[in-house]
Amino acid sequence: MRSGPVVMAFPGVLDAPAVLDGPAVLDNPAVLDGPAVLDNPAVLNLPALPVRRPERFTAAALPAATRAAGMTGDGPDRPDDGVDGGGGRGSGGGGGNGGTRPRSGDIGRLPGPLLRHRAQRRPQTVPALPYPSTTPTGTALTGTAGRSFAELDRRARAVAARLGSLLQPGSRVMLAYPQGADLAGAFYGCLYAGMAAIPVVLSEPGATGPVGRAVTRCAPDLVLTGTDIWTPLAVDRTRTQVVEADGQRVGGDPVWRLAQDWRPVGVLRTAPAYHRYHDDGGVGGRLEPAMAHADLADVMGELAQAVRLGTDEENVGWIAAVHGVEDAVWRILLPVRVTV
Repeated sequence: MRSGPVVMAFPGVLDAPAVLDGPAVLDNPAVLDGPAVLDNPAVLNLPALPVRRPERFTAAALPAATRAAGMTGDGPDRPDDGVDGGGGRGSGGGGGNGGTRPRSGDIGRLPGPLLRHRAQRRPQTVPALPYPSTTPTGTALTGTAGRSFAELDRRARAVAARLGSLLQPGSRVMLAYPQGADLAGAFYGCLYAGMAAIPVVLSEPGATGPVGRAVTRCAPDLVLTGTDIWTPLAVDRTRTQVVEADGQRVGGDPVWRLAQDWRPVGVLRTAPAYHRYHDDGGVGGRLEPAMAHADLADVMGELAQAVRLGTDEENVGWIAAVHGVEDAVWRILLPVRVTV
């Protein structure tokens, strides 16, 4: 074997001869009978070939997990792929900042399009969480309050239609409600309209004390609130619009009529969807940076996986809190994700 440079020329394969500075060691000389295949085509001045990346693993790939995939919304019932908006987790409000490349099927798992899909496929199904928690009155502690996919979708379309007539996509909308169907419909309505929701969850109807402070701190473009809140909101309505919205009317118009008038808007995965607000009492409050639609989808996917693995309710809430999603919000979004 020679110790000097070895020159190998492969006509039609290499643009220039490949020069190996060290001794050439071939474990199998028969390899030279066919085309040379090297791991680094740049050394050989070959044009870069596309790299086939391995398919992303999902639970549906395992026969034993196929049944669970249906429960978490990642199985055959998943919506078809839609228009991709680009960006990825943590990209906030605009894209172009180095987010991950969008993955096939992600658009179908965004919370807004997912509810639309569920309502079209199984309108009478009631989304629920697999936990026995109840309030002292016996009502199931779920953010969707026992409403069906069709009812939630109808409320959301009505809210979105009204918001779309008043504001531009990307506007910030404060939601002043206690937990329940009205809050769920308002939150999904913001997602449908491409606007960022800022929930201010009231401990009970009429407990509106935090709302005035939140409006001062967050400067929302509009406040949505329920008709059962008899205590006037401490909001300067000459500066901030206030719209009453519940299951019957939104801004004085019937929900059924507004729902019919709604037209979908294109919502990017990277568009802001949700701000978490922390009320610190008399000293003020804190508004966290926006989470994008894709961020919410990723967190709900992680929570759905935790549910599939049998994680208890307290720890599911802890995972959500670590990701910056408050209790009322994950209880609205997760039932739609896990119920098919």
